[in-house]
Amino acid sequence: MTLISWFKIFLIFLILILFPFGINSYVGNKFYYIIFTIISSYALIFSFNKNSISFESFFSLLLWLGFWFKFTIQISFLNSQFPEGAGMFNHSSNSYNQVLIISTIGILGFLLARYVRLKYIFNYDELNKDKIEKKKYLIFYSNFRKQIIFVYCFLIIFLPIINLIFVFFQKGTIPQTILPLGLNNFINWLLMFGLASLSSIIIFFEFFYKKKNSNKIVKIGIFENFFSSLSVLSRAMIFNSTSLVYGYYRLVEMSNMKVDKIKFFKFFIIIMLMFSISLVVVSKLRQVNDFPVGHQVHSYIPQIEVEETQIELIKKPVEVINDASRELNQIIFLIAGRWVGIEGVMTVYSNKNMGWSTFKLAFKDEFNFSNSFYENFVKGSNHTYEKNPKIFTVYVPGIIGFLYYTNSLFFLFFCIFILCIICSYIELFAYKISKNNIIFSYLIGNVLAYRLAHFGYMPQNTYKILLAILLNFLLIIVMYKSVDLFYKK
Repeated sequence: MTLISWFKIFLIFLILILFPFGINSYVGNKFYYIIFTIISSYALIFSFNKNSISFESFFSLLLWLGFWFKFTIQISFLNSQFPEGAGMFNHSSNSYNQVLIISTIGILGFLLARYVRLKYIFNYDELNKDKIEKKKYLIFYSNFRKQIIFVYCFLIIFLPIINLIFVFFQKGTIPQTILPLGLNNFINWLLMFGLASLSSIIIFFEFFYKKKNSNKIVKIGIFENFFSSLSVLSRAMIFNSTSLVYGYYRLVEMSNMKVDKIKFFKFFIIIMLMFSISLVVVSKLRQVNDFPVGHQVHSYIPQIEVEETQIELIKKPVEVINDASRELNQIIFLIAGRWVGIEGVMTVYSNKNMGWSTFKLAFKDEFNFSNSFYENFVKGSNHTYEKNPKIFTVYVPGIIGFLYYTNSLFFLFFCIFILCIICSYIELFAYKISKNNIIFSYLIGNVLAYRLAHFGYMPQNTYKILLAILLNFLLIIVMYKSVDLFYKK
């Protein structure tokens, strides 16, 4: 059995364990929850097949985590707290039914796109039959391998450190240092997935250089994600790292080599270890910077209250216990409540002012030291930050919630279908221009999936992520053209 097969077995086992709790706790019509479970689970499990693409794998996982998993955990074990808030949602049985219908329709749009992509557009096994000559590029890499790796290692250490010192870009903060010519955006791109793109290219050529499952650059790529995540105060390093390792796994698989399961299992263990460390460190850094919590994260495990009159001997251990409970609350929140999805749909459904005019108005959303359009207009959490704040918090409805601003299920279904098809074509283009570098295309697929799942804040700025991806494409084209010119001299 492959590692992916074991992963799917784990997911099925987890679903089977949670399902009885979910259906027992669901207050609406059980039929809707069963259909919701079947469609969500099917979309997830069958998006990790051999003929799946990266965008589908990561998008299905994010949809499952943000909808079925989050919803089931909240209603089963956490008293339906929905920590990021659900606006005016009344928690009635009919309201829950409607939310599950909307969510299921959105996921069905994704499933149709997957079917169309597989049948009419492409799959990697078919593309892999078209062998692209890499000899000249491999020779170039072999000749300058030490220099390339040295520059690469320098960049992945230097840039995160510099950003930590000068704060060109950090999530949830206003930059402390503004560079000319929009260079802050360039550093943002490098730390979010630019350096990871460089990792994917070097891992790719390192594989053909050694032709082994073992690849030290994979480990370095994981550490790059770790350092960059710390630098930008992000707790999402697991996605870029997983896309690199998953892409490398597929590369070995498609090269007709025996996959060393132990080696790849170690890669994933390293990812989980570094991810766990990053969660703790980033949370501490956010506490130091007085990041607003903005959700009910501390309500899972209550704090122990100590009277002023109680003796010091009691106070000290209680403080230790309360500190531990706060950390545990953070972990519970991140695992069970931080995923984007179901709350956005609950919030949108409960607001009776939704329609096409609202959908159009959402595209005018801009940063003006207040909460987002979603928070102010849709959720009803009107708030304005103090003038020139250093820290701000943003919550988003997710792509399904955002598209349902229109109150149209057909529009939701159609748009999800079209967007997924577009993302599939972008991943295909990434694969072709990178000389069949599936590691790079898997990274791009992951970036697209993450953006789509977290859609809803200043939607007109989507062009920035598209420009960043385009920059990746242009740099790769320039890189290969430069090597071509080098050997023409």
